[in-house]
Amino acid sequence: MEGGGSKQIVRVLVSIAPLSYREAVALSLTKYRPHLETRIASPEDLDQEVESFEPHLVVCNEVTQTVRENVPSWVRILLEDGLNAVVSVNGQSLEVHDISTEDLLGALDETEEMASRG
Repeated sequence: MEGGGSKQIVRVLVSIAPLSYREAVALSLTKYRPHLETRIASPEDLDQEVESFEPHLVVCNEVTQTVRENVPSWVRILLEDGLNAVVSVNGQSLEVHDISTEDLLGALDETEEMASRG
């Protein structure tokens, strides 16, 4: 967050259950976007991690009030029949059926663009 026109490093917090899912999502995001700062946290620690890590994007199962008030973008993964999700970037929400890595990267790209504007 230093000046000089350097690009903002976008922070992503992955807080979905089970652990293997959050590890896989974080690994996938890091593979395709190695410049990100990515962290995983258990759903029980979500609010605490949002306050300390200050992520730009959260991937979670339940969007808490802390997430809604402090995080510009979030993806809520619904573990039902398949992996449906609600994606919210800068207050604009969209339902995604059977979310893919490409869908996550799209939300991430929009979040990065938003962060770079200020």
